[in-house]
Amino acid sequence: MVQQPLIRVLTLAKRLKRVEMPKLPVETRVKSFDEVVLGYSEEQVVEEASRCLQCKEPGCTSMCPVGQNPKKYVGLVAEGRFEEAMEAIIDRNPLPGVCGRVCTHPCEDGCVLGKKGDPVAIAWVKRFVADHVKPELEKRGETGKSVAVVGSGPAGLAAAFDLAKMGHSVTIYERNPVFGGMLTVGIPAFRLPREVVERDVAQIEKLGVKIRLNTCVGDEIPLENLLEEYDAVFLGIGAHEPKWMGIPGEELGGVEHVLTFLREVNLSGSVDIGPRVGVVGGGSAAIDAVRTSLRLGADPFIIYRRTRREMPADPVEVVEAEEEGIPFNFLTNPVKILGEAGRVTGVECVRMELGDVDQSGRPRPVPVEGSEHVMPLDTLIEAISQKPDLRMFEKVKDLRVNKWGLIEVDEKYCTSIKGVFSAGDVVTGPKTVAEAIKGGKEAAKHIHKYLVG
Repeated sequence: MVQQPLIRVLTLAKRLKRVEMPKLPVETRVKSFDEVVLGYSEEQVVEEASRCLQCKEPGCTSMCPVGQNPKKYVGLVAEGRFEEAMEAIIDRNPLPGVCGRVCTHPCEDGCVLGKKGDPVAIAWVKRFVADHVKPELEKRGETGKSVAVVGSGPAGLAAAFDLAKMGHSVTIYERNPVFGGMLTVGIPAFRLPREVVERDVAQIEKLGVKIRLNTCVGDEIPLENLLEEYDAVFLGIGAHEPKWMGIPGEELGGVEHVLTFLREVNLSGSVDIGPRVGVVGGGSAAIDAVRTSLRLGADPFIIYRRTRREMPADPVEVVEAEEEGIPFNFLTNPVKILGEAGRVTGVECVRMELGDVDQSGRPRPVPVEGSEHVMPLDTLIEAISQKPDLRMFEKVKDLRVNKWGLIEVDEKYCTSIKGVFSAGDVVTGPKTVAEAIKGGKEAAKHIHKYLVG
């Protein structure tokens, strides 16, 4: 650790250019699931943090969904005060190691340096602190109140973290054999190593939070039973139900949804795919799937109906996929899946051109007449979207769900059932890890008020 505060006087050129992050060589990383991004050294992280201008009205803070103060902890890192930086981080964010890797870092979009150069690598600075400093957590005295948290994804973990710090007894119920929700079953290890999730969750468990795996609330344990046993219930079950394109041929063998595909790989270590794998979509899940397929020995490619500019995936992930030699078929849209003997053999696509801006804020893709063509493949992975799986609550008549299949909550994150609160993707639809954490933390505040008055 750096023992004394460091003062860095940077030239304008250094101020505008980000300290490069070390990565595994391409030829090495495509052959394993080892983490690609290696992290800063002490010298590198101090130099990067020293680029921060310490703005009087920092845009980074206003852009953070979790409400963190990047200016504060980045400034502390620049002075080598890593323990104090961790105190500032953990005060608002229960998953610093996770967010240092997979957060979409909107805070960096608010960095003034980004107007003429590279914004400060706030997420990578946070990652260094999380990897090198163990947080010291404090909790209030016991309140005697108990809360059941259903789901151990970012929203559930954030709610459990804050509720435990407030002195409540918290038990998390998770239907999967591992905790973390999408963090562990939906994100590949080369982006988010399992030990990082385990380390962050271990800190939450130190607050007394209990986690029960392989336990499905709704099927195995009725929601009514939890309400009898606990003083409040939080539902943070995420969005784990596939959404399909709805084109002919989706029933063929070899047609997979990205959720099923990544879950199987993350839990079992492999999955049976052919040599030619097409992945439909332009989000982070699509990039995760195509890079995972490459590591499984396939020759995968992306099929996306807009251009690279409109892809919702983190640009860093897109660059890494390009570095690994993955082809991108832009302005291409599948219309029919082809097969023989019940197995996919290819996908019929049409070329697209961009039209007027639609409700998403992006140009609407329009089919080009007469541009039909066939792309041969052995596996097709659809990565267009997902939705909450609420089948386990079908018998709970009083739980209101809106027309989009999302749980309805009021301004206090309370559902239509007294004592039952909810937040995260099951309320908002698929969002980012940071937004799920925000929802869990906000719900925890209202649960606390509900419990203690």
